[in-house]
Amino acid sequence: MTKGFRVEIRGVYATALTKLLLDQGFVVVRPSLEVIERFGIGSSEEEPDLIIRDRGDLQGVEVKGDAESLAALRSVLGDKLFDVVLRKRVDGGVLDAEFPWASKKRLDEIRRSVVPTIKMHHYYKACGSGVSSAVDMAERLLSKDRPTEEVEKLLVRTLAPYFPFEGSEVLIEHVKLGGEALSLGRAVIEEYEEGSHVRYVREMRSGGVYDGLGTEKETGDLAVTEAMMGDYYTATRYYFKGGRFKGAYINLNTPVEVYPAKIRYVDLEIDMCVRPGGDVEVLDEELLERAASDGVVAGRLFQFVMSKVEELTASAAKWIC
Repeated sequence: MTKGFRVEIRGVYATALTKLLLDQGFVVVRPSLEVIERFGIGSSEEEPDLIIRDRGDLQGVEVKGDAESLAALRSVLGDKLFDVVLRKRVDGGVLDAEFPWASKKRLDEIRRSVVPTIKMHHYYKACGSGVSSAVDMAERLLSKDRPTEEVEKLLVRTLAPYFPFEGSEVLIEHVKLGGEALSLGRAVIEEYEEGSHVRYVREMRSGGVYDGLGTEKETGDLAVTEAMMGDYYTATRYYFKGGRFKGAYINLNTPVEVYPAKIRYVDLEIDMCVRPGGDVEVLDEELLERAASDGVVAGRLFQFVMSKVEELTASAAKWIC
């Protein structure tokens, strides 16, 4: 428990974070009317030690505060949210907290303990205004005691036109632990089953060398990527234009999230190369070690990823085809 740091919270994560931080001994000040109603707390105009606001992309929050209060918040978020990414901004006094798939899911559960909450609430909220408004409508139905299964089925049907399907072209957004969002270009979705798996294909349009594989990249090569929803890696097979296998690259990352116009995940730095002859090489392990040491990711996520690397190394032969 903390010593009672005062925190002001606004945004799409406000209810979940209010519940999480109240349970850890924080004091919520300057609460919104909604928070006052949901938690039965009084209005306080005390100066906050921490101010929490949504990031512009709704993938997390930005927090302003002094070093002691920020350290207390980092400790709570790192302990309670499995794959949270915690970046200290260079200007000091500001923490950037990114909530990937598992963190959003846990925040959904926390919010659900306070107010009727649709499955994947925070993921949908990060999709933007049209999807967000539909979620608000669905949760109003839940608050009127409409059956959860019925409401969630209705929501899925309502939102279907917003999301990609087999044959859709989407952007691949590869977010680094430091916060830089890299575009890997556009891909065509070959298979997509929500909650199960996704497979997408990119055609290479420039030359160079595939990192780690040491294999020449040629215009017309195909990159076929597969990901199981909820798992912590993506596997990409590279093929010559004629279909011959060039090698595979396994990227350790937070689970992919399929948004209306893009596929997004946070890169966890460690990669694995699988060459046509069966050789396997693990790359950049030290980068994730450094991130864990610096508190950017929690130690338990680091340990999980390292065990995943061992598991993938043992089964690497399946990616050769």
